[in-house]
Amino acid sequence: MFRQNKRHLQSALISDIDALPPKQKERLEGSWAGTFYREVFVRLDEKPFAVLYSDEASRPNIPINVLVGLESLKAGFGWSDEEMYENFCFNLQVRYALGYRQLSDGHFELRTMYNFRQRLSTHRQAHGVDLLAQAFAQVTAEQLAAFSLQTTKLRMDSTQIASNIRQYSRLQLLVEVLQRVQRDLSETDQQQYEADFAPYLKGSSGQYTYRVKPEAYAGHLEQVGQLLRRLVTELASTYAAQPGYQMLVRVFNEHFLIEEKEEGDNDDDGFRPRQGAELSAASLQSPDDPEASYRQKRGEEFTGYVANVTETCHPENPFQLIVAVQTAPNTTDDAAMLAEILPDLKKQTGVEEMNTDGGYNSAEVDQLMRQYQVEQVQTAIRGRQANPDKLNLADFVWELDPDGQPLALTAPTGQRIEIEPGRQSQRYIARFGTPTTPPAPAAATKPAPPPVLYFSQPQLELALRRQRSAQAQAEQSHLRVAIESTIGALKRPFSNDQLPVRGAIRVKMMMLGSALMVNLRRIHRYQMDQNHQKKVEKGQETSPDLSLSLFFGRQIRTFVYRLVFVLRINPLRC
Repeated sequence: MFRQNKRHLQSALISDIDALPPKQKERLEGSWAGTFYREVFVRLDEKPFAVLYSDEASRPNIPINVLVGLESLKAGFGWSDEEMYENFCFNLQVRYALGYRQLSDGHFELRTMYNFRQRLSTHRQAHGVDLLAQAFAQVTAEQLAAFSLQTTKLRMDSTQIASNIRQYSRLQLLVEVLQRVQRDLSETDQQQYEADFAPYLKGSSGQYTYRVKPEAYAGHLEQVGQLLRRLVTELASTYAAQPGYQMLVRVFNEHFLIEEKEEGDNDDDGFRPRQGAELSAASLQSPDDPEASYRQKRGEEFTGYVANVTETCHPENPFQLIVAVQTAPNTTDDAAMLAEILPDLKKQTGVEEMNTDGGYNSAEVDQLMRQYQVEQVQTAIRGRQANPDKLNLADFVWELDPDGQPLALTAPTGQRIEIEPGRQSQRYIARFGTPTTPPAPAAATKPAPPPVLYFSQPQLELALRRQRSAQAQAEQSHLRVAIESTIGALKRPFSNDQLPVRGAIRVKMMMLGSALMVNLRRIHRYQMDQNHQKKVEKGQETSPDLSLSLFFGRQIRTFVYRLVFVLRINPLRC
């Protein structure tokens, strides 16, 4: 049964926190724990999580804000589940951050956290709703409003992250799948296929591949493929609905190919293993993480997922906050993730300018940018670069209607031409006849435009992106660059960019928790600076000059005390 946690709002008359000395108590309240309690724990709305629990009268749930808070602290500090639980039980700062003021309150077993994660995962798979992502968006929206941060300018970047999986060779992966399928079979079927599985059950999959010599590798691969082919056909009637069999079918289709045979050919030469170039990057990388994928980027190999991060970047903000985190298999294109999140970003933040790198442009992104009236500024443009010695669309000055359609252009020579629609949709024509305005001084380095200029809407969008990119570089307003440090802070708790979890849902949970803690640390630093400034203004803390004089004063007093001590012990030395 669901019940909201409101006990922390009523302060106890006497609490264990009151037993601390006043200075320690003040320090605890001013630490990150106090900031977490005020800016995350109290703000978290628990009501959307009520769908995870029964409506019938039963034992109430462990507080949602405690469980979500622990999940965020685990990600933000890079704890294991055991370390998270120990800190919850014995760490005074953690308990204070989660609203507990008595050491005897709120204890539960670690299994409760596992059940909570399972409920979140099941609900997401059944209804397509990510409750943790909604909670992150709700808390962040309240933080943005509380500190009056402007959200009209955002920046975005992606990074590679790995889940906690082994790196399998191709043959080892196939043998591992065979071993798991064998364990899922009934006793009768295990006996029936005992001879077929026997060569692959002598030790682990890694031990099997260790014994395979390089010259015999291809033969072993084809032998495993033949067994997979038989099992796919013979086990379909009994095990088609089981995950192990479905993984077997997936692996067989990804690694082997049955080509069409000519009439009259009864040989099995149509069956063969796929070559390296024929293997899909989205193929199974580990039986423990079916959604992880493989990607090569800038000469490096990555297995796992990609995280796409969006944060505010308005220059007038005293600090910036992450507003959205996306995760997907690492074969997902950056532009696809921008297109997916842009409608929600427009609704939540009212974004007007999106700063990205060169990987975020596509025809779909251009259309959405026009639809939601968002201007995209890129540090670079993906694709072939424009020839600087020729006249390009980016060299014209454009006049557009509110929908982004071109109305007129002005050439480098100063000639203004109205634009005509072409015969096909999103095609346009500019006819250069007698100049309607006098030509500019002969200072233009570009050649004169052609008599008739034909172009399309995608070509115009590319030209406008190039203009905005060039303008940003000329003004040195590199708003996107700082997100690199955000990416570093987001992954810092995890060793070698590898998360301690597996599966797309758990990867998303960890990245959301880490993002929540990145925002918290920024808020805490800002509040600490503000409190220090207020104390300086009130004279409660000394200025740097006064601190320096006090430092030398302490040095002089120390010297005098030592001199007196020496004289008392041995007065003859004076």
